[in-house]
Amino acid sequence: MTPARQRELRAVVGELANALQGVAGLATLLRHNSQATVDDAIALEAAVGRAVSALKRLQPRAGSTRGQR
Repeated sequence: MTPARQRELRAVVGELANALQGVAGLATLLRHNSQATVDDAIALEAAVGRAVSALKRLQPRAGSTRGQR
């Protein structure tokens, strides 16, 4: 391998190493954000379930005359 080709190879390997450090950092950030989104979705689903249960308690029972004149 010529000295010029070795320099080019070293430069490319250095660029790749730097780029991959950024990729690793972004992947970690994405994983943390994704986990937070999953946690939020779980909390939202539970809150919706509680709201639906509360609203169902207000519905008249089948055959009930409650609220009718």
